[in-house]
Amino acid sequence: MPFGRAKEHAYSDAERIRYWWSAERERLVDALEALAPSRRREPIAAGGWSPHDILAHRVFWEAQEREAFEQYLKGQTPGLLEFPVERIEAANSAAVEALQERETAALLRALARLRTSSEQLVAQISDGDLDTTHNPARILLGVALEHDREHRGEIENFREGE
Repeated sequence: MPFGRAKEHAYSDAERIRYWWSAERERLVDALEALAPSRRREPIAAGGWSPHDILAHRVFWEAQEREAFEQYLKGQTPGLLEFPVERIEAANSAAVEALQERETAALLRALARLRTSSEQLVAQISDGDLDTTHNPARILLGVALEHDREHRGEIENFREGE
């Protein structure tokens, strides 16, 4: 190996999934915290959710994801993977409505607690499971990271209008 050149590491699917799952979680929270507090309850689009509503939405789904990881580790089929698509919109609306009155700081603390619990569960999932294409845990992590990525993008685009 030539001087000064490090050996390249081939990352496994499990390593990439864990990295991006963690990174997107941090980036979503960073985007929320970087937003001026006066704009957190301002709708992103006419008639749409505010960043605060998105946070409430993610608190709800984080709890569902944590429960799904717990089920997976117990050898059960994660119920979240069988969540009826036709009920998603109603669940989203109910979650936002139920948590809307809570302070943003309280929701951020709730999200942090849930995410710490989720991280502890995800740490117990084997790399072999995450390296397996149609594994339920891999699917859950992939959906969760894409969910955070989608909402982070919405908040960052909104913030650019400051």
